[in-house]
Amino acid sequence: MVNEMHTPRIFTSPAMSGYAYNGLSSTEYKDSICGAITSGAMSYAECMEVVRGCVSELFSVFTEIRESYRVSEEHVRRIELLRNYVNAESTLSAEPAVQCRVLYGMITRLYDVLYDCTVAECNKEVAWFMDPGFARRGVHLQIAQACGILVNSIAIASCFAKTVAAPSLGAMNESDAENRFHAGIALSAYTNIKFSALSRCLNASLRSEGREYRRAILCAVQHNMELCNKVAELLDQEMPSCFRNRAGSCLNKVLNAIEASSTACEDMVCNDESAQWRLSIAKKAMACFLYHLKTYRGLRISSVYQRFERARYTGTFIYAIGSLFLMYREYASTGNMEHVVAIRTDHCLQMLLNLHKDNIRRERDSASRTREVYSGICSIHEDIDRHITPDLLLNPRVEVELRSAALRYLSSMMVSWRTADGAPLDVVEQPDGSPDQPSTSGLGSAGIGGSQASYTLPHDPGNMPDLDVQPSTSAEASSALQEAQVASHGARTPSNDDLEPPSKRSRSA
Repeated sequence: MVNEMHTPRIFTSPAMSGYAYNGLSSTEYKDSICGAITSGAMSYAECMEVVRGCVSELFSVFTEIRESYRVSEEHVRRIELLRNYVNAESTLSAEPAVQCRVLYGMITRLYDVLYDCTVAECNKEVAWFMDPGFARRGVHLQIAQACGILVNSIAIASCFAKTVAAPSLGAMNESDAENRFHAGIALSAYTNIKFSALSRCLNASLRSEGREYRRAILCAVQHNMELCNKVAELLDQEMPSCFRNRAGSCLNKVLNAIEASSTACEDMVCNDESAQWRLSIAKKAMACFLYHLKTYRGLRISSVYQRFERARYTGTFIYAIGSLFLMYREYASTGNMEHVVAIRTDHCLQMLLNLHKDNIRRERDSASRTREVYSGICSIHEDIDRHITPDLLLNPRVEVELRSAALRYLSSMMVSWRTADGAPLDVVEQPDGSPDQPSTSGLGSAGIGGSQASYTLPHDPGNMPDLDVQPSTSAEASSALQEAQVASHGARTPSNDDLEPPSKRSRSA
């Protein structure tokens, strides 16, 4: 039987929702095992026992899904073969060469099963998510659990192979580490901003049947986004090149499912200006993610993705947003939304998203727009630097790097706007007489697009959250979901130039 304590739960917060993994499928479990391996505290036999336990749990998950829902017999058969392989091969010689061969054979088979999970029909068909029994039994959560166990098993076997059995294969490559990190924060920006935009399809007043269909679409989209986030954990800078394409293939399949499922929602928000702006940013974030994924895999980069090497400001905006979303997720997924870091991070996300959107929508002279955007970015940087200090972070091992990245990219954005139009902006004079960045309070509600929503979302561990109150990435989007309103004016799809400071737009022209 499946250990239900290990099944992911759904978390909801004012800024995002998603899956929180437990037990064998959690990132914490994977990190603890890999830490024991790299420190020399875990032997080959112990590592094999860990993988054997993961595969046994995986078999139980798929057996239960097969009994309650139609799941391909081929999937279950492949897992049975994997379990037999692990049981047979893990008792062989302890010589490093033999260990490496066994581990690589194991990783190959684990990737085969992971690929099966990512292409499963129940991930892509909206009809499954409209079936009450599907959600009631938590089939989508069990599939996520299976993917999490597979990702962790691959990571653990790979960690032992590169650390003990074949350490020469684990040579660190600095550019690989950068691509892995940037891919992660770009994916974070893509999934959160895109889901925020798609959620606005619920704004229209519809019959209950229509709303149920839209909820089902959003549930399918979010499910695949969460699978994508989990599989992306395999983008390890020390992963042997022979397995990088396997991870890339799995990611491509899940991304294709996201895009296919979201098409209907995108059509529904074609007249919603806010949704169109967010979809435009999400599209840029996806291209940015694919650029780093292709570079990580050693593939040729097309001219489409090479634009991100030239569009520096667009990239820094996406990296800053993605870093803040990942920081916030650390708190939302653990139920710590009232923590000061979570509150400040959510506030900064609202400011950064709405600052650019509001300035794009307003008719104003270039100098006024430049000054307001620059001042807003300075305020966000100041808020993070002064109020989200390292000593406040709950998970410093992860958050310190994300905080540093957010500050670094915000600083780069400030430079771009400060030197816009060929001349530096005036620096605000502070009461103490020293030039400084403007404070957040100086912006008022105009800078952040309104006050933050204060409602609390219900938690239901067994089903997807009621998307009538589905959290969004800003107070504006959250209130729109609650009030069920649709913008009555036509939409304009922003271009790359909408994000760029004026001087950069003139040069690109």
